Amino acid sequence: MHRSFLILLSFLCFFVNLCLSDPRATQAALICTNRTAKVPERQTFVANFLATLDAVTPLIMRQKYAAVINGTGSTTVYAFGECMKDLDGTDCNLCFAQCKTQVLRCLPFQRAIRGGRLFYDGCYLRYDDYDFFNETLSAQDKTICATGDFSGGNKTVFSANVLDLVKNLSVQAPKNDGFFVGSVDRGNVSVFGLAQCWEFVNGSACETCLTNAASKIGMCAPKDEGRVLNAGCYLRYSTQKFYDNSTIPSRRNKRHGRLAVILAVTLPIVAVASIVATAVFFARRRVVEKKRARKELGALLVTVNKSKLNFSGYMAPEYVVRGKLTEKVDVYSFGVLLIEVVSGKGKKPVPRDSRSLLQMVWSLHGNGRLCEAVDPVLEGDFQEDEASRLLHIGLLCVQASPELRPSMSKVVKMIKDSQEIPQPTQPPFLSPAIMEINTVMQPGSSCKSQPESSTQSSGNSMTQSWIEPR
Repeated sequence: MHRSFLILLSFLCFFVNLCLSDPRATQAALICTNRTAKVPERQTFVANFLATLDAVTPLIMRQKYAAVINGTGSTTVYAFGECMKDLDGTDCNLCFAQCKTQVLRCLPFQRAIRGGRLFYDGCYLRYDDYDFFNETLSAQDKTICATGDFSGGNKTVFSANVLDLVKNLSVQAPKNDGFFVGSVDRGNVSVFGLAQCWEFVNGSACETCLTNAASKIGMCAPKDEGRVLNAGCYLRYSTQKFYDNSTIPSRRNKRHGRLAVILAVTLPIVAVASIVATAVFFARRRVVEKKRARKELGALLVTVNKSKLNFSGYMAPEYVVRGKLTEKVDVYSFGVLLIEVVSGKGKKPVPRDSRSLLQMVWSLHGNGRLCEAVDPVLEGDFQEDEASRLLHIGLLCVQASPELRPSMSKVVKMIKDSQEIPQPTQPPFLSPAIMEINTVMQPGSSCKSQPESSTQSSGNSMTQSWIEPR
């Protein structure tokens, strides 16, 4: 887990006291294929890829796993994601948000790479160009052993305990809905483990996958930790108890009526820091559940028919032109995703396209009605000051000129509410041509307050110039 991720996660604890367990958003392995989409098909492939990941997220939030197919022919994209079954909903969402953005390191946009799988210790995400949902084993399966040997006692006893543990896990998990955790404590040496088969790998297929994993992971002992990452299952042992087998309901369950929306942003390529943002709103449980009930998905396997999504809105204008990653490019992408989380991307009247969304939020900011951009599913039941503050931070991050954007360290301080928020001075996109941006208002909504640390522009309308990223 990157240092910036840990810092911002600590701020999440500061805001809502959610640090009762670990989302285990740490990477075990990233595996990318070498297959690329044909040049004439790349635009369609990218659109299908985006639509597929877009459909995976709500399924993960609802049931902790998702299988989605989008597209036709050679541009079809298959995606599957799942959280470890010991994670609660909040930790699952946090882990998967990080996983979803890190899988972009397989370069599906830059090179149209047609397949990738990312194993985290708390969740898993894979996309590919064929139906792999029932796949048990593959040539890309990996065994990951720690670098250090066990140093807490007799290594022979430790290795024997590891073998007994993983054998038991491989036998018990197929009998228990594809999931089992346990430990062996013998000879004053303890070892802990977890086994899980993915949702559509069950019965004898689950047993086959975990038996294979157990035979391979034994080679890691006496290393103090080992993992096997198969196409259809995950197996891990460690000297530390890393899983949660508590039967006590978490403080973060739905009965408390607290809605926490967590956004994790990490851009691809080495030396680009992880960024995590947290937008927290308090909503009534009955309102949220009522809205979700209206969106009953019904099937486990969803086919999404979307074809005109535009990823350019996530990219800073200077990156689109020059293709060079900098901290300010990261800050821009962070700002876009922060605004999307707070506004409820894809929910009316918020525009689905990120570029249009930024224009709308900037216009509302200029009219002093920034809180009208907040996710309408909350029906006005949220803390306006905090919602507007987060949107304000997002606007600072997406200013057109990189030098006007704050550094990530300043963004961290602003999120923690320990630093005054300056006034954004530029919209996200600029051009010499002037065009008026029409403000999209939510019927009947009103803002009672704005963040105390910021000032709003006067006037009832705003004229700005915009340019679409190329």
